[in-house]
Amino acid sequence: MSTPAASTGASGRTRHRTHHRPVLYSAEKFERHEGGMDPAAREEAAHASARILLMRGRGTDEQMTERLVSFTDDYGIEMLAELWSHASAHSLPGALWRMYWLRDVVHRSPRGVSRAFELGMAEDYRSHVVAGVPDPPSAEEVVRTIDKILAGLYTGDTDIAMERCAAFAHVVALGIRTDYARSAGQDGAVPGSHEVKREAVERRARLPRQAQQMEQIAHDLEAVAAQLRAVEAGQQATWASEADSAQGKSQTSLEAF
Repeated sequence: MSTPAASTGASGRTRHRTHHRPVLYSAEKFERHEGGMDPAAREEAAHASARILLMRGRGTDEQMTERLVSFTDDYGIEMLAELWSHASAHSLPGALWRMYWLRDVVHRSPRGVSRAFELGMAEDYRSHVVAGVPDPPSAEEVVRTIDKILAGLYTGDTDIAMERCAAFAHVVALGIRTDYARSAGQDGAVPGSHEVKREAVERRARLPRQAQQMEQIAHDLEAVAAQLRAVEAGQQATWASEADSAQGKSQTSLEAF
């Protein structure tokens, strides 16, 4: 466990953090992470890059931000996503990987996702999403939000963004299950050649697993959003004051996560 570090905030109170100051590793270390990076170093790098990316639009350490931008320019966001994929599901890098995965699914199968979303929206989707979350965003809205987050340009509430992405995933999962139920017993009625019918059967067989994956993504994002909110609430109860700006609170909750 990391040794708590103390810092003084704008209010003059001493704040205690239970994590090391993020260390952004060089591009060479990132490049070698799959084959030789120590698991602890890989985890630290995943958390550091996730925090910097989410705080980039909020005035974080400029030098560290420049190094992250340089790395993504050279190797692409895909390399960071691979790094995040090893992190715990209920962590910032784990949540970013799930959002990246969701974005990738929409890009790879836009028609299928749109169909599932429409089917899900036609069902009782409200019983499947977190209470208080507005109507689930469309696939286009989700991709725009995730693109901003992955580009380090998102300045909204991270927990709300995660919950909205989760709501979208819940609706898509519901739509997939609806599609599966409606297609029951129709395998023999699929027109076309034997090959076309076989592909239809295989597609239907994949639907339950796809729905389960979407549901798991949604639950993981909701869990991280709840943790972020709990961290911020705990900090406010401990040392928040009128001198703390809304921007400062957002930064600190991400730092302490």
